[in-house]
Amino acid sequence: MQEETTKSLSWKWIAAAAAILLIGSLILNYVFFNRYSEFKEYKDKYESLLLSQNSILSKSNLYKTRLEQMEESMDIIQDPKVLKVPMPGTKAFPEALATVFWNPQSQQVYLKVNKLPEPAADKQYQLWAIVDGKPVDMGVFEMGDTVKLLQKMKVTGKAQMFAVTLEKKGGAASPTMEQMYVAGKIPG
Repeated sequence: MQEETTKSLSWKWIAAAAAILLIGSLILNYVFFNRYSEFKEYKDKYESLLLSQNSILSKSNLYKTRLEQMEESMDIIQDPKVLKVPMPGTKAFPEALATVFWNPQSQQVYLKVNKLPEPAADKQYQLWAIVDGKPVDMGVFEMGDTVKLLQKMKVTGKAQMFAVTLEKKGGAASPTMEQMYVAGKIPG
């Protein structure tokens, strides 16, 4: 009988230990599940903050680039050797406006587009220098938000005026006069 009591006690202890382990396991599962939920929440917040930080960094780099471009443009505009050549709109395009900044000594030419309509996909604006009465190609230029304040064009040693025409994409060998948007004479 004592043997049965010992076996019965052994099973009771084993059952009690199993119950304690089960309860302990449930408690630990609950704690770890909550920790995992908190971890996942923090991980999601971290990833969100990381995306936000990368976005801010990207914008910061864009603003830094634009600021550098503006400083470079201001240096060109303020150079006493640089001539400012305003190019108002022609009779056909009175609202158009652009400005050339030209340094006759270094022969550098920069264009600032003040107001030109966005061209069709198969068209592009082209700058011309009028030298001794003849148009000289100064290059095509881009439009849009990503464009610098001043666009560097081809160099010219002498010019009496500048003009902008709308040409087929890639430019033309000679200007399409009826598509002349702006023109301006060199002051002086």
